[in-house]
Amino acid sequence: MFGMPLPRSTPILAALALLTATGCGTDSALTVPDPVPADELEQILSTAIQDEFHAEAVYAGVIDDFGSITPFSNIIRAEVRHSAAIARLYENRGWSVPQSAWTPATVPHFGTVSEACSVGVEAEIANIQVYDDLLAGADLPADVVRVFTSNRAASLNNHLPAFERCSG
Repeated sequence: MFGMPLPRSTPILAALALLTATGCGTDSALTVPDPVPADELEQILSTAIQDEFHAEAVYAGVIDDFGSITPFSNIIRAEVRHSAAIARLYENRGWSVPQSAWTPATVPHFGTVSEACSVGVEAEIANIQVYDDLLAGADLPADVVRVFTSNRAASLNNHLPAFERCSG
């Protein structure tokens, strides 16, 4: 009996028994987090798109007041791309894209370009924090994570440094 070879399935069965005995084979160990409920995801997207719409309105107000000056003329185009990327997330789910709650008439205006740039610094820092909070707060779908991560990176790596240069 000791000299008989074990059937090929014995090591596999032993491994499965060990995994089950240690709890690794139970459903609780293999569960995947539930996706974000649709109403919660829609609220998350609303927070993000309204933040982008707000930036668009503020930067449009600066352009209205001071003309097409950099970095505002460049960054406003990026903000439009950011809100369009979020709008596609709505559309891909068959949801209506919300309208902007902001216009250049409903946002603050500034006495100087330097003051506007300083507020741009604050706005981009706040935008980065919005994305940090949204990304950390729920198990988001991959397409939402991609858009939020991309928008956040643009704010951190491009918009914030541009506003820091013009405010100082």
